[in-house]
Amino acid sequence: SVEDSSDSDMDAAVTFLDTPGHAAFKSMRRSGSSGADIIVLVVAADDGVSPQTIEILDTYKSIARAQPGSISLVVAMTKIDKPGVDIDESRTQIENQLLEQGIMTEGLASSDEDSAFGPPAQLVPVSGMTGDGLDDLIEGLVLQSEVMDLRADDEARAEGVVMDARVDKGLGVVADCIVRWGKLERGDYVVSGVHGGKIRILGNVNGGPLKKARPSQPVRIVGFKTVPKAGDPIVSVQSEEIAKELISRREALASAEGIGASSAFRADSTSGPELQVTGMASKQGAMLQRVLQRYGMDGEDVDENDTIRIPVIIKADADGSLEAVRDAMLAIANETKRDIVIDPVCMGVGPPTTTDVTMAKESGASVFCFGVKGSGDKAAASLAESEGVSIVSNDVIYSLLDEAKDLFASHLPAVAIEKVHGSGEVKAVYDINNKKDAERVAGMQVTDGQLFLDRTTSDEGATLTCHYRIFRNGEIVSGESEMLRAKSLRRYKEEVSDVRRGDECGLVLGVEDVQEGDVVECYSIEMKNVFV
Repeated sequence: SVEDSSDSDMDAAVTFLDTPGHAAFKSMRRSGSSGADIIVLVVAADDGVSPQTIEILDTYKSIARAQPGSISLVVAMTKIDKPGVDIDESRTQIENQLLEQGIMTEGLASSDEDSAFGPPAQLVPVSGMTGDGLDDLIEGLVLQSEVMDLRADDEARAEGVVMDARVDKGLGVVADCIVRWGKLERGDYVVSGVHGGKIRILGNVNGGPLKKARPSQPVRIVGFKTVPKAGDPIVSVQSEEIAKELISRREALASAEGIGASSAFRADSTSGPELQVTGMASKQGAMLQRVLQRYGMDGEDVDENDTIRIPVIIKADADGSLEAVRDAMLAIANETKRDIVIDPVCMGVGPPTTTDVTMAKESGASVFCFGVKGSGDKAAASLAESEGVSIVSNDVIYSLLDEAKDLFASHLPAVAIEKVHGSGEVKAVYDINNKKDAERVAGMQVTDGQLFLDRTTSDEGATLTCHYRIFRNGEIVSGESEMLRAKSLRRYKEEVSDVRRGDECGLVLGVEDVQEGDVVECYSIEMKNVFV
């Protein structure tokens, strides 16, 4: 997200680019740093430096090495209002942790000492709850910008960076950008990668209209014909003809080099495979054919030792989120013991379409939506229901990934899952003679859960056969190699199907080795598809 903060006393404006902290949004944080002059490193006073902190520091150091003086670092030590936090002690701890990462702060540096990555960084204690220190932070950022002597020509043709882009119903393609150089005006022709268009609406981050935007100002652009990529540079050109020529040359260059046109002009060329955006008729036939070939429906079962390919279709509210969800989905494959590959059949910005549902049906994929408002058009929802295609939608990345794992489990071979239903202690042992033979009865009290005579029902409604094992002094004495079944379960001389915690009962297992003080456990084995 982007926010403007202005201070009339200092005659300055500060633009904040707020990027998510979840590990899945690494590429989005990288895109944010490409549009920043100063990185504000937020470190919790009670936690100190975290893995995400080190990741951001690595990004900062790589930029500082490649372009010395182009970016600075300011540390915001937050949560100083939290009970038990000693500000001085936390400051010392964080400064030492940063020093271990090669970052010198002003509190540790001598007057003329610089670190390998530029001048010592300011460390400002702040509280998001009370607002303490926020004015000091703004003042520190303005001061740092003066030290860096940041300048830009505000009359030249605009250059900037795309922070995020999405498809908005009623508006079309909406791109959030930062102007880095020159001025941007409504009616300008803009190009980003191989995407272009004429600015129909130019607005600020609060939705208000703008006539023009100047360096370091965040803007919202409506007018791109297709969705640009987060992190791509954006430039203003003189005319539509020049924009078309520039895009054509870039597409030709990308084609000659054998890479995706959309990824050829990324600010970060290591961000991964090209994202495919659905919805254009020219692509639908080829994409569907590719799906049919890949999942060619030969009808053979997957061998347990073979690579298991799990197809997915990913939809998101914006391009930056799309990349983050894709990366997080791909990383799920590393969390299982089996050799699996998460295969994004198709990805795009916006709600799921009938084309997405058709591809999901043909490939056996599920559709995952992140941050998408609504479940798509009515035709897509109706088709998904009739074709049995799963559409999972969530605004929280953790929850979406958990739901994804549950669906991915259906692609994996079933495994045996043991469930303990209950246990009881043997209070007495006695024999009963019947017409056929003698039976050894364990007089018991149920201490936990339930004991079942024969069968019970799983959470999914499946019928489970119950078995028993006998423990003596913590070790299994019966029921480990053989599967013991209850022959009789009685309560007050009546045969019952189950008994509960606190009940007394008589249990016949058909074994002689049962003693007073033994613990008898009731369990079942269920074959389930689980993500392990």
